[in-house]
Amino acid sequence: MDAQPNHGGRRRRRRKKSNTAKAGPVEPVFIVARRPDSPRLEKPTRRMKAASARPRGTALTAKEALEAQSQLKAAELKSEAEPAELRKDRRQARIVVRQTGAPDEAEKNRLRLLSRLMAAEGRAAISRAIDAYLAEGFVLPREQEVQLKLLEHFDETKAGQAISHLVELIAVEPPRQLPVLRQRLRRIEDHADEESMRHAAAQLRRQLPAG
Repeated sequence: MDAQPNHGGRRRRRRKKSNTAKAGPVEPVFIVARRPDSPRLEKPTRRMKAASARPRGTALTAKEALEAQSQLKAAELKSEAEPAELRKDRRQARIVVRQTGAPDEAEKNRLRLLSRLMAAEGRAAISRAIDAYLAEGFVLPREQEVQLKLLEHFDETKAGQAISHLVELIAVEPPRQLPVLRQRLRRIEDHADEESMRHAAAQLRRQLPAG
């Protein structure tokens, strides 16, 4: 039996062919590419500006890297052209050298000598301790306890200074170690060589409160 021709398939192919012919030729699609650095032809909008902004951490372009390198070289050349004295002064202004040793040691020595003076007993020991303290260039504190020790010094000039300081101190604060102070003033009043010393000691003793 002879095979029958497939007319239906030819008719479908012809129909498709006829449809393509009616549609006409297909126009090519043109894709326009823009270089990254070239200006845009259209007016940029706010969204375009935000999208084109370079985010943080993005590497510099070649032009920006060259500009930064040239600025760095110019700064180095300027620094080298400055006089050595000016560079040294600027470095000293930036670096502060802390002086250590001398002030701390001096204060330790002062406190040590002052402690020895306050622990001394008897006119001879007190006089030696005061002389050792003053020999280091220190000034005796204007405190009642220290000036009370100074009253026992063999040098009447130093004892007279103690009386003057005690007059000022007692005027603003009550006297301390009142029995000891009265006893030492009485000794100066009775046995001092200078008349002015005896008079100053007697006057201060009469100003002390009773008790």
